[in-house]
This record gives sequence, C-alpha cells and structure tokens, in this order.
Amino acid sequence: MRSRVWWAVFVGLLVALVLLRPGSPPQEVLPSAWVQNREGQKVELRAFLGKPVVLNAWATWCAPCRREMPLLLRAAQAHPQLNFVFLNVSDGLVAVEAFEAELGIRIPNLLLDPQALLSEPLRLQGLPVTLFYNAQGRLMRRHVGEVREAELASLLEGF
Repeated sequence: MRSRVWWAVFVGLLVALVLLRPGSPPQEVLPSAWVQNREGQKVELRAFLGKPVVLNAWATWCAPCRREMPLLLRAAQAHPQLNFVFLNVSDGLVAVEAFEAELGIRIPNLLLDPQALLSEPLRLQGLPVTLFYNAQGRLMRRHVGEVREAELASLLEGF
C-alpha cells in the first residue's frame, strides 16, 4: 500500500511539472483589423504583409510623434524593401491634413483609427510606438517612445 501512495505522489508531481512548466509566451502578430485610409476606403491592416512592416502609431497632438515623423518618412524612402505604415490614433483626417500642412509633409500609407480601437490589440500604452513585424506578421521588435536616428538605424539593421 505504501509503495502505491509514493507511486501516486510521484506521478502527480510529474503531471504537475509537465502542466505547470513555463512555456514560451505567445507570439504577437499583426492583428487582422480594418481601418480607413485618407481616401475613406477600408483597408485591412494585414494587407501590408508580404514585406516586413514598420508600423508607427502616432497622433497629431503628441510632441514626440511630431519630432520623429520626418525621420520616419526619410527612413521609409530609404528602405523601399519595407512597408512603413503610419497609424494615426485618435485624430481625424482634418487634423492629420493640418499636421501635414504645418510640417510640409505627405504621410504615405496613412491609416486612421480615430476611435483608437487598435490600442488594445496593438498593446499601445502611450504614443508614439513603433512596431516591427516580419513579412508573415510576427512582431519582432517594439520601440516605445520617440525613436532617434541612431536607434532607428539599429532597429532597421538586418530587419
């Protein structure tokens, strides 16, 4: 009887170890979501896959976003092998166009999320946030806050 108890304890511990073993965290992926482009057309966020995606979440009222935007636009031009996507969170098109006019820029691949519905799926806890996805949509890197030139060069290296 005693050996059965020890055997049951051993099997129970073994099962507990297998079930409670820490696994690797689930991989974050680019969510499947529909947003609007500047023309008012619905665009599926995952439509940009096939090439690596650099997704910048930003707002017109965000001072760090304003400072980093010219740098990101230059990087987008210098890296045509990447899809740079600029997701405006919380503003409407009128505010974005005023922002562009003020800075003398035109933002490519502009997507609008005026209700900030993607904040939760993208795990945005502040702005700006730049997310780096591989061509299949798996999140490879996350940069929270304003990205500086040297940081961006490092983040894009080998991406």
